[in-house]
Amino acid sequence: MRRTITLSLLFALAAGAVCALRPQKAMDLHAYHAAARSYFLLSGPMYGPNQEFGWPMIYRYPPLFLCLFRPFASLPLSVAAGIWAALETLVLGPLLRVWYHRYSPTRLGPALGISALLLLPYLLYELQVGNVQLFLVEMVCLALLLCDEHPFVASLLLGLATAIKVWPGFILPFLAVRGRGRWRIGVQSLAAAGFFTVLPGVWLGWNNLFHLLKQWFVQERQINALLGDRWYVSQSLRGVMLRYFTRMDYSGLPDQNYRQVNLVSLPSWEVRQFWLMLAIVLGLLALVWIYRCASDGAAYSIFFCSLLIIQPNVGRAMFVTLLWPILYAGIVLTDQKAPRFTRWVLMGAAAVAVLEPLVPGAASQRLGHVLGIDFFGVLVPLTIVHLSYSSWGTSSPLWKPPTATVPRGGS
Repeated sequence: MRRTITLSLLFALAAGAVCALRPQKAMDLHAYHAAARSYFLLSGPMYGPNQEFGWPMIYRYPPLFLCLFRPFASLPLSVAAGIWAALETLVLGPLLRVWYHRYSPTRLGPALGISALLLLPYLLYELQVGNVQLFLVEMVCLALLLCDEHPFVASLLLGLATAIKVWPGFILPFLAVRGRGRWRIGVQSLAAAGFFTVLPGVWLGWNNLFHLLKQWFVQERQINALLGDRWYVSQSLRGVMLRYFTRMDYSGLPDQNYRQVNLVSLPSWEVRQFWLMLAIVLGLLALVWIYRCASDGAAYSIFFCSLLIIQPNVGRAMFVTLLWPILYAGIVLTDQKAPRFTRWVLMGAAAVAVLEPLVPGAASQRLGHVLGIDFFGVLVPLTIVHLSYSSWGTSSPLWKPPTATVPRGGS
């Protein structure tokens, strides 16, 4: 434990120092910081363009998160960026210790190596932009680790994460099918999410809170109507399908230099409808597969991979959501019973993750993003590995294989 704390502090200080020296890279954190200063210090708006930051970098979360971010509003951006990155890194150390205590690989060195290669490029990018995603992923992973021994704490963590962003709530049906009364955690998490959502009304005032929630809803609806699939180059299934099957319109974006890679030019509406049907089918298949999966570690790995595949828009910083399946990839790599091809697939995915940011030239980077290198080179291989390792026919806590009956008269 002492070694874990020491290493966590060292990495946290290093990450905080680097991010504090480069605050101009913290685009997402700058949007949070500008909105917090506008609302709490300058009596400006919480949503929409403000005095410091305008379109398209605007605050897009419910009021709860900005209230939690309030202590950073009075700090200079460089200091806020350093503390934010240090806190995200500091939480990661104890979480990894708890995770490896629960899921111990047969060889720790190779397991840590493959996980570090897969995670570090996305972790460094997320720390650089200063998004809240890593905090949410850490809360969800900790909740999954505590759901059996401390279900109430797990419910609070999942509820808080869902009140900030909606995606943690999608794990609740997957958690319920794992059995052992975990559906109660889902019910408690939904109640906690509702409580945390309205909690800012205590100090903001109830009328003001509901007015802000309405502004948030209207803003998100307008953004989806104006930008829709062009918000950024998404690394999800829908983003890849739209770029390959339709002609994308990048006008109105801060960076309009992305290339067209479409093989055909189908109507965008038809492709989106086909994606929606495909996403529903994939979500149901993932639910059934997780129900049949014997190991919680493999089951939750499939959930996180499926989440990024099905989610409408996924940026590179969101790939830290793969923290759990990336850690579990070390289990697969060091398990001698795992299919042999999974090791080669994992090493190939790690090579893609490491080499992609090193490709020189902005044009090459843009082309890689448009082609969906992260989707095809990391997300899909990682999903295939965990599906292969989890074994479709393995029994879950709720499913029992049929027992053979002995014919009468036999021995």
